[in-house]
Amino acid sequence: MKSKPMGALLGVLALVAIIAIAPQAFAATAQVTISKGASVTNGTCSATSCFDPNVINVNVGDTVTWTNADTVGHTATSGKPTDNQTGTVWDSSLIKAGGSYTSPAFATAGTYNYFCMVHPWMTAQVIVGAGSATSSPTTTAPSGNNTTGMNMTGNSTMSGNQTVPEFGPVASLVLVIAIISVIAFTAKTRGLPKL
Repeated sequence: MKSKPMGALLGVLALVAIIAIAPQAFAATAQVTISKGASVTNGTCSATSCFDPNVINVNVGDTVTWTNADTVGHTATSGKPTDNQTGTVWDSSLIKAGGSYTSPAFATAGTYNYFCMVHPWMTAQVIVGAGSATSSPTTTAPSGNNTTGMNMTGNSTMSGNQTVPEFGPVASLVLVIAIISVIAFTAKTRGLPKL
């Protein structure tokens, strides 16, 4: 008689595990390229000449991977060059030429400014909670002690930087839990469950 409650308990635990873990299995990784020649833009960045795309929209739970296509090192550091919040959300440290860095998952919706600590005129944004389309902003170069500004000039859809679902080890874990639950339930009831 103990096998039915035990099987039901295992089934409920498997269901709870699947519900708790499954949303993370559908998180996406958006791609940003640090453009070749970004270090020699002399303080003027277009929508694609420093961080490409300059503004990227992602969903809560997604991550962003920065890939350095330039010949020198760069960073992707949260905040603005002029505030006290530099690096509090993420800080890539130096991304060597050809290297990459993936941010932690964005848990909260909002707009996250970021910049390159080596080349502080290189600024961009991650907008969390807005889906997977990008905007095409332009930046203005700092002159003297002025700070870099950002002028949002329009919207476009994402072209070469599509987000892709990343299932990874989470899907395997969910599958293993489901298989173990079925085996345990079948062993306890000595046969297939009757529906």
